[in-house]
Order: sequence, then C-alpha cells, then structure tokens
Amino acid sequence: MTHPIRLTPLGHSCVLIEATTDSGATGRILLDPGSLTPPLSTIEGLDAILITHAHQDHVDAEQIRRLRTDAAVPVYGDAGTADLMARAGIDDVTVIEQGSLQIAGVQVDVSAWAHEQIYPGVPVPVDYAYLLAGRIFAPGDAFAEPGHPIEVLLLPTGAPWMKISEAIDYLRALAPRVAVPVHDGGLAAPHREMHRTLMQKFAPEGTTVLRPAVGEQIDLPDAV
Repeated sequence: MTHPIRLTPLGHSCVLIEATTDSGATGRILLDPGSLTPPLSTIEGLDAILITHAHQDHVDAEQIRRLRTDAAVPVYGDAGTADLMARAGIDDVTVIEQGSLQIAGVQVDVSAWAHEQIYPGVPVPVDYAYLLAGRIFAPGDAFAEPGHPIEVLLLPTGAPWMKISEAIDYLRALAPRVAVPVHDGGLAAPHREMHRTLMQKFAPEGTTVLRPAVGEQIDLPDAV
C-alpha cells in the first residue's frame, strides 16, 4: 500500500509534491524552481528543494532566496547544481549521488542521465531523474528510462532539445497511469494547448494526460 500524494504544478518544471509518509507526517518537496516559473514566495511548511540539473530554468538563485526567507530550507542536487548556486552566493546545496535516500521522510530514488542534446557542440549538464515515493517519476531534461512501470510521469512537453513527436514516443514507451505535462513555460499559450492535445490524442491506452492550470492541486489516492 502506498500513501496519498498531492501534486501542485507551479509553472514550467516546478512542482510541489506533498507525500504522506509511513509516520503519518507529510513531506513537502519542491522540484525545480527555475527562472521560467512565475516568482515564488515562501511556501508554508516547505521541507526541501530538489533540483534535476544545473540549468537556470530548473534552478534559479532568486527563486531559492525568496523561498528561504524564514528558514534555510535544504536544497539537494548534483555537483553541477551546487557549483552553479555557489557562484550565486548559495553555498549550502547538499550534493546527492545515484541511489536511494530519504528526503523529508519521502523515499527518493536517484539515477543520472545525460541531458538531451540541444545541438552538437552545445555543452549540457548531468541530469538527475527522480522517482519520488515510488509513484512519481521526474525525468528532468532527459528521456530517462525508469526500468519498471510507473504511476505518474512529469512529462516534458516543450524544449529546444526535443520535437513533440519525441515526447509522444516517450509517453507511449513509458505508458504511465497518469501524465502531468511540464517544461512548457517557454511555450505560448496556444502552443501549450496544442502540445497537450497531441499528448492526449496519442497517449497509450490506460494513460490519462492531465491538463492542470498553474497552482491547480492534483490528488493521488492510496494505491495498492
């Protein structure tokens, strides 16, 4: 039996994940507060900030400063993220490695991937993909393969490193129960809706593609 989870997309790839733990507490983890996410203020009761990779649309120093006005909420990511934030004056990022760990009482399984190629010769960072609470797969900017069925996919739907057909192929290959479109902060509204419609149209049987607004809460019930 897994526990209830609430997801709240906050723009681009930023998602607030609230997961009930075995102790009955709720771990509140914020994923990828970057520069294409609307300015965030302090989120009440935030336990941790988790970063997939060192690109500013996924980790923005000003966003983190706003989120940490009351207390030093811990930030987790790879060594490249720690270096990027240190250059911005934030020198307390916790560097994590591949494997499993507990963050705010939530199990987080970490795997390292190459960021998808933008164009030959353009350097790209390491990309961490996260499986949170055994239910939510956040691949960052890689078509990462979890190696087993997943329940919820945070699905990138617009980027300079992808074609929409590649995102659809990725969705069909992973065939999650639920897909939540992310990484679309650089798209104009009509294109965002077009991409979501295509995802919905070509999703595999058994997959539901949600179309949440920024700030809309998505509740996932217990699952066996």
